[in-house]
Amino acid sequence: MAVAALLPLTPANAAYGAPIPVSMAVYGGAGGTQLLARVDGTLAFDDANTRYTYSLSLCRVSSFVSPHVKVLVNGVYKDSLYWNGGSSTALCPSFYTATALSAEVENGGTVANVTLTLVGSDFNNNVYRERTRTGTYDNPFN
Repeated sequence: MAVAALLPLTPANAAYGAPIPVSMAVYGGAGGTQLLARVDGTLAFDDANTRYTYSLSLCRVSSFVSPHVKVLVNGVYKDSLYWNGGSSTALCPSFYTATALSAEVENGGTVANVTLTLVGSDFNNNVYRERTRTGTYDNPFN
């Protein structure tokens, strides 16, 4: 009985589940038809419910200020991921570039969900506006 109390509650080598696709775009300008920014990639959760990993491509098209992605875990702000140049990809039209963003994140507690908010901006008719698109991704292991 005492030996069982020494065993860890979570597996030593937690495995990640299937990648969940992420794809969002924000539009602005006159009529809201001008592509400002987009983010594409994947997000995955570990089966121990404490970590997640992401692999994203953040593309700046015509966003007035560099776009970014806000990350919330269980509804609490965790981080912001910023566009900082990069290379051309198939996801970015013509000569625009994308920043590759990837990490494995240890939350320090249960991860029920991750919310990503793409933030781009425009300056139409001398008015600055932030445009956002949000997606919430639930952890399939809890």
